[in-house]
Amino acid sequence: MTIAWSELVLRTLLFAPGNQPRKLARVASFGADAVVLDLEDAVAVGEKVKARELVREALRGFQDQSPVVMARVNGLATGLTGDDLDAVVVPGLRAVLVPKVEAPDDLREVDSRLATLEARVGIPPGTIRLLPLVETARGIARVEDIARAAPSRVHALIFGQADLTADLGIDLTNDGAEILYARSRVVVAARAADLAPPIDGPYLDLRDEEGLIRDARRARQLGFQGKVVVYPPQVAPVNHAFSFVPPDELALARKIVEAFEAAEAAGSAAIQVDGIFVDYPIYHRALRKLRLAGRETGDRRETPSP
Repeated sequence: MTIAWSELVLRTLLFAPGNQPRKLARVASFGADAVVLDLEDAVAVGEKVKARELVREALRGFQDQSPVVMARVNGLATGLTGDDLDAVVVPGLRAVLVPKVEAPDDLREVDSRLATLEARVGIPPGTIRLLPLVETARGIARVEDIARAAPSRVHALIFGQADLTADLGIDLTNDGAEILYARSRVVVAARAADLAPPIDGPYLDLRDEEGLIRDARRARQLGFQGKVVVYPPQVAPVNHAFSFVPPDELALARKIVEAFEAAEAAGSAAIQVDGIFVDYPIYHRALRKLRLAGRETGDRRETPSP
């Protein structure tokens, strides 16, 4: 059964190079919420044409399976995007990642191409979602415009810190102080445009699990829903970082939801629970905590709908 986009929680997007069949075959086995078959940075220039066919074949094997299956195409400036899309638009593909988006017109162009390909392949219009990567100085400078003018198939933004720091000519450090402004701007732009919470970029020190966990928790606190991961052992720690709710917070959230729903049924939308003022924003925040906890435990009873 395909989960609706409104119900998805994308804590981890695990990438696999599109020119490596062994990694393509195994990428879905590590517990990530979504897998991304990559035609861009993980593939050498001379391998990109070959990678299209390998990714297309791999996508056919993912139909009606979990996790969510996505493909990252090459950016529009490369001239490769059109042929990449021709290759990857098949039944089973849930989303396309577009790198280095710098203007609203970038997304309109890809949206139009996807609509044509959906019709050609027999996929219902709008089925394949778009996740733009905002990862350059120009992209950050125009992120509000990009988010506000995004076509309806755009689900969430992805922040790309590695490309951004390269574009700015600065080093990416483990504490991320140099990208705090850009990270926060992406979160606010996404929320203002009513998009799903954005997805943070990868933590690149593959040996530093403690740093990875700190970085994931920081991203969650800033308002991201998950992270890109490029190394399978990172999946479980990041999933946990974006799902874990301490037992005392979980108990309070459950109490808030139950009390508020009872009060709402009686005609009130402003109550106190354990001395805390509760109205709709606090109620919805409590609901989100229950959803996160349910994602961690796999217990659907902890995932009520708003």
